[in-house]
Amino acid sequence: MNKHVLALAGGLLACASLPIQAAEVTVSGYASFAGTYSDSEDANTGESVPYYFGLADDTARFDTEDNDIGLQFSAAASEKVDMTVVLHAQGGADNYDIDTQWAYASYHFNDELELRMGKYKGPFYMISDYKDVGYAYPWVRPPLEVYSTNPIEALSGLDMIWQKYVGDLRFLFEIYAGNGTHGARILPQVADGMGPPVTAGDPVSFETPNSRGINASISGNIGSFRLGYYETDVNASAFGLNEAPGSFGSVGFTIDWNEVVAYSEYIVRDTDDSATMQSAFPDQEAYYLTLGYRIDRFLPYLTYAKIDEGDFKSPVAQVQQSAALGLRTEIGDASAIKFEVMNVEPQENSNGGTYGLFNAGSVEDGNIYTVTFDTIF
Repeated sequence: MNKHVLALAGGLLACASLPIQAAEVTVSGYASFAGTYSDSEDANTGESVPYYFGLADDTARFDTEDNDIGLQFSAAASEKVDMTVVLHAQGGADNYDIDTQWAYASYHFNDELELRMGKYKGPFYMISDYKDVGYAYPWVRPPLEVYSTNPIEALSGLDMIWQKYVGDLRFLFEIYAGNGTHGARILPQVADGMGPPVTAGDPVSFETPNSRGINASISGNIGSFRLGYYETDVNASAFGLNEAPGSFGSVGFTIDWNEVVAYSEYIVRDTDDSATMQSAFPDQEAYYLTLGYRIDRFLPYLTYAKIDEGDFKSPVAQVQQSAALGLRTEIGDASAIKFEVMNVEPQENSNGGTYGLFNAGSVEDGNIYTVTFDTIF
């Protein structure tokens, strides 16, 4: 037998004979279960038009992507190294297939500086890295006008985090880089323009090589302020894209002062001006403002949101505004029930398109009704 193989086998046997100290694994999790309904109709035919790829339609739905569950496993490998894995399953088109959105090792240089390596949720927008955890924010779902603009979920690469406490203030600066393979969906207006066999919502795989970004925030007892910027190249064979550049910039704040709660965020998506890129990922600007007032265990809130054209006036740019009235009710230390009714009004872009986030371009307005149960455990 080859002497190198014997040496390798001997080394493995020696390792196998060493005593192994099992790390203590901490398990936690989150879950959201939702029901949705929409009364939106085609203004010409009176037929029901689904909202956002079937998130809501004229049937009470309990199987949409608003439903998700996750389990987090954490373990310390040594005094400075720990491991984290998050298994996640989502309803809707994913049909609760399990995927891994977090799988990384952390090295703690000291109490202020940490390096993560592996797969991690990107901090693209204010709550991007925890938007699956419904209990963590007031809405039934993060405002889609903003959060639909970035289909990128996670990256594989390096993430350096520095944070420092000064009195009651926490300063955070994060720089990250990596790559990933992701899934997007064909926009209804693109599908209508292309015709069969392409239909709205068809999945499209794309890659993001050379991704890099920064995330900076200041937070304290009464709220937080955040800035973020992310840029990447995009490869998508379905659209003929190869290393097409795109970027996402965002600024946002939260307030939780006495009984007043406020969230607001503004984002800009700026992509390559080619016709192919603007069909797949058109330039967009979007924002929202949420105001709420906590009354004992109840939090009624109002949200206004808008998505608009960006710098390049793409014919498939989505334009709409929405106003939502919601109520969050705490039902224990770590669970909440939320109710929300949202009125959505598509608007015309510079090229005459009026799709908004509906599956057709002939909806004048519609109401989306949602109830969720959110918990962490």
